[in-house]
Amino acid sequence: MVAPNGGIFVTVMLLIMGLSLLVLGIFAAYFGSGKVRSFGAGLAVAGIVIGIITYLIRRPLGIVGTYNMEYVIYNGLLYLISAIIGAVIALLIFLAVLLKS
Repeated sequence: MVAPNGGIFVTVMLLIMGLSLLVLGIFAAYFGSGKVRSFGAGLAVAGIVIGIITYLIRRPLGIVGTYNMEYVIYNGLLYLISAIIGAVIALLIFLAVLLKS
């Protein structure tokens, strides 16, 4: 059994959330009008900031031993779940900002 790695989960979740906020912010800034345009720019900036912070606080992961299929499958599922959670959080932030304006 492979031990869970929370660092991978959080890192991927933050990177996906930052990327999603950036894309959704650009989308809102381009297609929006009035307040939505400024909120979109804010979301894009927040996405860039989250990406930079995640890059600066990451640590190289030292993986000891050989790769086996169980390890690859486990981490693949961990990446997928964290990516979905990060994208959903970014989408909820986007919708909250959009509906508030």
